[in-house]
Amino acid sequence: MEDPQNTNLEQSKLLKRYYKPDYSQLFNKLKDLKTPVKNDILISLLDGNWHTELDLIRVAKQKIKYMGAVTLGTMIHSLNHQLKNDYVEKRIINGKLSYRISDNYVGLTRAAYNKYKFKMD
Repeated sequence: MEDPQNTNLEQSKLLKRYYKPDYSQLFNKLKDLKTPVKNDILISLLDGNWHTELDLIRVAKQKIKYMGAVTLGTMIHSLNHQLKNDYVEKRIINGKLSYRISDNYVGLTRAAYNKYKFKMD
């Protein structure tokens, strides 16, 4: 048995060696989104910053004329349910409801959308 002092457990080395980002599952789930508005909302959230509910409603109104806070909330809930995790976070910031993609998924989502865009071209 090795001494605990002799094992090299540096996190960056472990991540490079064992963590292979598999975005194909996320890609397939994003590809299966049938509502273009959900894709537009996700694309606007790809920067990883918080976006107010009003900003996302403006984005969605470019595709759907009758869009409000309830519909947006339902879409966000549907995205979280369809992707089977807390993919889109929500928080009240400065008295306004805001949304963003969880830090764990921003990079994977960018990679998945780049793959998705490449497949579509």
